[in-house]
Amino acid sequence: MASYFLVRPDIEFYAAGPISESKETVEERLADIAPRLGFSTDSLAMMTMRKQHLKYLKTLQDTLTDETNPAKLNKANVHIQSWETIIGSKNRNNGMFASTGQLFDDVGRLQLNVSNSGRVIRLNAHDENPNPTFLQGDSLLAIANELVGNTLGYDLDKYEIVEENSDDSTFEILEERNDRVILENGGANTLDITWERKPGVTDTPELLSLNLKPVVREIDNESGFRTEFGFSIESFAAMNQFEPENLQASTSIEDDSDLYFSYALFVALFILAILVFTVGIQNIFKGKVEWRRALIIFIVVALTTYGWRAIFFYYTFNDFLSNAGLFGATINSVLFALVVGLYGSLAYISWEALARSQKQRQVDVIDALWQRKFFISETGAGIIHGFAVGGILIGIMSALIYLMGDYLIQIDSQFGFAEASIKPRLLTINMSALTVTWLVCVAQIGFVYSIINHWVKRDWLVGILSIIFSGICITVLGRLIGTSGSVFEDLAIYLGIAVVLIYAIREFGLLSVCTALWFFNVFFMIQPYIGSESMEVAYVSWVQAFVLAGPLIYGFIAYRYGFSVSEVGGYIPEYEERIAQHLRVEKEIEIARESQYKLMPLQPPKADGIDVYGFFLPSFEVGGDYFDYVLSENGQGEATALTMVVVDVSGKAMRAAMPAVFTSGLLLSRMKEDMPDEVLSQITEPIFSRTDKRTFITCALARYDFDSMKMSIANAGHCRPILKRNGLAEYIHTPAPAFPLGLRAGVKYNAETITMKKGDFFLLYSDGLPEAVNEKGERFGFDEVPRLIESIDTENLSANEIAQEIKRTVQKFSNYQLADDTTIICLKI
Repeated sequence: MASYFLVRPDIEFYAAGPISESKETVEERLADIAPRLGFSTDSLAMMTMRKQHLKYLKTLQDTLTDETNPAKLNKANVHIQSWETIIGSKNRNNGMFASTGQLFDDVGRLQLNVSNSGRVIRLNAHDENPNPTFLQGDSLLAIANELVGNTLGYDLDKYEIVEENSDDSTFEILEERNDRVILENGGANTLDITWERKPGVTDTPELLSLNLKPVVREIDNESGFRTEFGFSIESFAAMNQFEPENLQASTSIEDDSDLYFSYALFVALFILAILVFTVGIQNIFKGKVEWRRALIIFIVVALTTYGWRAIFFYYTFNDFLSNAGLFGATINSVLFALVVGLYGSLAYISWEALARSQKQRQVDVIDALWQRKFFISETGAGIIHGFAVGGILIGIMSALIYLMGDYLIQIDSQFGFAEASIKPRLLTINMSALTVTWLVCVAQIGFVYSIINHWVKRDWLVGILSIIFSGICITVLGRLIGTSGSVFEDLAIYLGIAVVLIYAIREFGLLSVCTALWFFNVFFMIQPYIGSESMEVAYVSWVQAFVLAGPLIYGFIAYRYGFSVSEVGGYIPEYEERIAQHLRVEKEIEIARESQYKLMPLQPPKADGIDVYGFFLPSFEVGGDYFDYVLSENGQGEATALTMVVVDVSGKAMRAAMPAVFTSGLLLSRMKEDMPDEVLSQITEPIFSRTDKRTFITCALARYDFDSMKMSIANAGHCRPILKRNGLAEYIHTPAPAFPLGLRAGVKYNAETITMKKGDFFLLYSDGLPEAVNEKGERFGFDEVPRLIESIDTENLSANEIAQEIKRTVQKFSNYQLADDTTIICLKI
């Protein structure tokens, strides 16, 4: 940091030349001068902004043979800086402008520049908009002496006229405000006078140039008719050698290489923005976001961004704007603030998720700050480290600027140096520094380092890539301090800054980086105000110095007396708790799913005279359906009967799966020996007493005897089975009662017995099949189930192939989004 004060006269634009007076003082002086120029500012709008004439400074640097620097030029009152004032029509601009020059072209009448010593050095009238100036009189020399000598304050005794071009033969009638004027055709000749400074005089500009246009006004109003002769001021300039007539000319990209390089830098920034939005949105979908933090950041960044722009417009362009222009500017500012706020919020979401997974330093400190635990030793240490890093940044910046022969200038917005034009500049300086510091540190430093560290495994390569990408991004956007150098020189400078910032985030953490960059920005932003003789200007530097000192003092106190962050307790973000809980639930569901599938048969039973196959298709990870088929055997181990069951528990997922498992155990204990109606009658009571009263279970149970070829079927409120014989599929009606299991404590179920024939096809199924829903919201329907069975070639296909055909049909119909669990048992005789 000491290097800055050593080289300040050579690099600081405002060295030995702070802003001498406030914008308000300049505008008051111009308002006082205006009547002597023939008009009043009461009915006109006035806007004043600080201008840094970098083009002129670079011309002097390249032209003068003796050593020169900003400090010497400011001491000599050379016009490298000035206040630019636009005087124009009120409430006429539509808000579509990006510079003061565009505003002047649109609604401007006069454009004036006031030097740092307080004198008007430029005055230009608009070529087309009405010229408000009028100097009455018929003596050109007298008017010129009065204007330049008395009104503008130049001692003409120190000058001599070197050129005069006056031709009074033609006049032009000028429209006067509030009067009815008779317009006549007139000439357009102008009168030019140039004064040159006398030898030996050094304390005043070398050349004075005045351009007047003769005007005659014929006025007819209530006071009568009168004719006034005079002149309007077309332009005035007070210049030194090598000073351009147009002080508004700015530096431009010098060659194609600079232009293409600038494009490349903006592409890099665009890539960063895409990454921030993409990774941020991905983390949102993954649930890796602390919504309270994200919302607070969004609100703060959006409000400070909009607040700065709103305050700036109010103190500068507001009086020029029409209602439509004011509305357009407001909407533009709101939209811009929302985008910036969203960008800042997503950048933090992305950084926090990555930093937490990488266990970066100071994440626990930032967690403590979010928990409003401020008096922490590690927080104090982070702030102290931040100020130290900030001082290093200031020193590196100063050294690089000096070595490259460039200058530091103020560029705090798209309008250049805007803070000086805002009355509550202490507020806006900190708003601007807060927003830019946050966006640069979180997105262009923290996120860049974290995402590269996530992708690249070698530490040295992570550091190099982070420095390059961060340096590029800071060069393009996020600077509150500009330089007079080319884009190549700027990149070299900010690569040096990026080296320190990337090192700081690796060794200290984000808190220290934010503190460092905030200190760096604010330190340079207050330089134009330091040493000003005007209290309206100088107070900014003094008060802001106390603002800078506050966090540093707090840092030392917290570091010495604060408690450790470990005493706060380890912080686990909500999303990590949710993820851990989800993982536990998913593991439990997976266990339940495996358990449920293990309860169902892996392979269908094999016996002569039958071909059977079933499947269970859950709509969630686990379901409430259950199916089973078992063979009954005689004493010699020969199969005598096949018992099949399909169960459907009310509800979905785990709520239905547990009763299904419970019911499966009851069924399995009786299915081999008992008939279907006996099984259902015996298990209804324990289901009623051991399950939730809101839970009921439907069940269809069928037993096929191989010797008699009789099928006994009992139904507890389940879907009616289907029998296909001779190509015709029909529902099988079972006798009452048909109450679902668990609905009543004791129910005596009855069975329906039918004689099966060779070639018959029998189907048990759950309601997931008829209640499947397509994209139009249409159900498959119970009536379509027999039609589906009829359409399948059950005579030639195996039970497995028939079951797969049914599965494909229901999945295709529902677009693979099942509304309910679907269970099927197919039996061919």
